[in-house]
Amino acid sequence: MKVLWLCSWYPNAVDPYDGDFIQRHAEALALYQQVDIIHVVQNKHFLTHIKAIEKQERKEANLSSTVYFLPLPETGLSFLNVYLFNKRFQKFYLQLVEEYITANGKPDLIHVHVPVKAGLTAVVMNRLHHIPFVVTEHSSAYFDHIPENYFSRNRYFRYVTKQSFRKALAVSSVSNWLLKRLHALFDVRQTQLIRNVVDNNLFYAQENNHTGIRFIHVSMMHPLKNVQGILKALSLLKEQASGWQMLFVGPVVNENVQLAEQLGLAGHITWLGTLPYDKVAEAMRSADALVHFSNYENLPCVVNEALCCGLPVFSSNVGGIAELVNLSNGVLVAPGNSTALAEVLYAYLQKPLLYNKTEIAAGAAIQFSKNVIGKELQDWYLQLLPKKN
Repeated sequence: MKVLWLCSWYPNAVDPYDGDFIQRHAEALALYQQVDIIHVVQNKHFLTHIKAIEKQERKEANLSSTVYFLPLPETGLSFLNVYLFNKRFQKFYLQLVEEYITANGKPDLIHVHVPVKAGLTAVVMNRLHHIPFVVTEHSSAYFDHIPENYFSRNRYFRYVTKQSFRKALAVSSVSNWLLKRLHALFDVRQTQLIRNVVDNNLFYAQENNHTGIRFIHVSMMHPLKNVQGILKALSLLKEQASGWQMLFVGPVVNENVQLAEQLGLAGHITWLGTLPYDKVAEAMRSADALVHFSNYENLPCVVNEALCCGLPVFSSNVGGIAELVNLSNGVLVAPGNSTALAEVLYAYLQKPLLYNKTEIAAGAAIQFSKNVIGKELQDWYLQLLPKKN
């Protein structure tokens, strides 16, 4: 079975974290079969200094990825630059897939990760070569309350998204929460739940001998992650209890550091900064509980990773997080309610042995390991392919 992945997000030399969860899905599937990936970078911030087409290739066992950087148009008119770049992008992507077919033969299936902009290429290839395709969506931007949502985007964005879902053989996501929404909006043919992958060689339970309780938060510190809300909850916790520390893993944002100092939290907090993936896992294993407090979300990888480390998860109840977090492995609170979060953390400090680290980790490993998710992906393809005509 020949499968070609067209990824709207994928790690590259400029941004090694862009869609890294998609890369882990690819690595999982590569345990069972060859995976070929074509990604054309669409983030214009990464293209400002590109003067000619650049190409980055990476080949591993059963996994081949090629990333391209396109130069931006320079007309002096921003709206015209956007229009011309979209035209150039789609023409170039189609050319790449045609070249791939010439060199490797027609794939049995195309797998699109995130509709815009790779989805339009799959739609055209389906029309020209009758290649069926599936779509995996990771974004939560299909709800009115989420900033920069699907409904607020331009006509081109909405068109590509709608065509991608409606023409797809099937659609998958990491949460049922998002799948239900996509089915309601676009009347997709079939849906499939496939969770995010966790590398269990890195994320596993370990016993720690540090004193007190060590909380951890891991994110890119975007405003949606509501780090300031976490700090306000920690300020309330400080008034009730001592003997705890908080690790923040991700970019150090001055506003967050200043707020922590204003709240008198400096002695409780360590800002670890952005870490390589293996060091993130090391920090996670050293902690006792994950704190996650997003204003909105789909189902972030960090929840899966924390559970694989045996950590209880204390999170806002957003997106699909409730599908994984229950009374046996954490507590959910209303988004934005720092007081409720502080109360949950305080309750944990009183009874830290309430959660069984070994059981949490074992249950998570069964769901999120590479071999499990890779097999789910391959089985999904095999179920769909007989129906492609």
